[in-house]
Amino acid sequence: MIKKVKTKIVIIGTGGTIAGRAKVSSDLSYNAAELTVDELALSVPGLDELADIVLCDLFSLNSKDMGPIEWIKLALTVKEYAENADISGIVVTHGTDTLEEAALFLELTLNTPKPVVITGSMRASTALSADGPSNIYQAVQVSTEASASERGVLVVFNGEIYAGWRIMKAHSLNTGAFGSVISPGYLIGNVYPGHTSFFVPKGFVWHRGFFSSVLTNNSKLPDVVIHYVTAGGSENILSGLQTDSFAGLVLAAFGSGEIPEVLMPKLIEFAKKGLPIVVSSRVQNAVVLPETMTLEESETVIASRHLNPQKSALLLSLILATENSPADIFFRIDLME
Repeated sequence: MIKKVKTKIVIIGTGGTIAGRAKVSSDLSYNAAELTVDELALSVPGLDELADIVLCDLFSLNSKDMGPIEWIKLALTVKEYAENADISGIVVTHGTDTLEEAALFLELTLNTPKPVVITGSMRASTALSADGPSNIYQAVQVSTEASASERGVLVVFNGEIYAGWRIMKAHSLNTGAFGSVISPGYLIGNVYPGHTSFFVPKGFVWHRGFFSSVLTNNSKLPDVVIHYVTAGGSENILSGLQTDSFAGLVLAAFGSGEIPEVLMPKLIEFAKKGLPIVVSSRVQNAVVLPETMTLEESETVIASRHLNPQKSALLLSLILATENSPADIFFRIDLME
């Protein structure tokens, strides 16, 4: 057997459950982001046999407190390492609460052929059968593979590989939180001991690095509000929104974009005033198209396609920050493969 030459992989720690610690190993409650990335690496047997590891402690945050400000710094750090010829790949440990938004943000702001792999865990480091060490090991394994290059941002979790921008968290406790049972279309590969298997070919996509300019303008992204549509909701809820305090609105609507008639006048009023409105769905696996939503599509009323509300809000914020057309960019989502 030909011995594989070890590559140099960076692990960037940002905190999260994977770096969490509980007083009792059987407790569900724990303190997130307590371990350093050095301590995390030491908890993974055989990691140094996979690659020469470079460690970077960037944040020690619960991912509920991560957002665009932190992701800009993270993206710049990943970019710096990716531009180093000695580095073959980058692994990011991140809390799972906002991991799907972090993956989308990195996908839209970075454009490197080198593997960028995000992982996390559902159990704290002190838990019985903690899943963090295995996820880190598998993420590093994937990042050493040539087959993982030119695929954009990947998420490795529980032995599965996902296209980062397509994932969504589907369970709040299960170690298969991003599992393929609920979201089969998002799985692009598997990780086995000593072997990484991709079953989706590489391909060019327009969106990688499309919003890279936000990394250099050093400004706060515009605020976007998500409104969750409920049965029996009154237009008074929308009337109470101070539209001058945010830049865009995302609707988590019924089904494929259905909105109660009682809300329509106020939403039409918002749209005529120029407020960008993206219609998404409160259904976990949904597609909202111009033909399926109640509001009529226009320059300010846009269908989210297959993006959920939280991803739609992040994308809309990036669009507004870069003065792109929301209608044009969301139309292009159909080309995101």
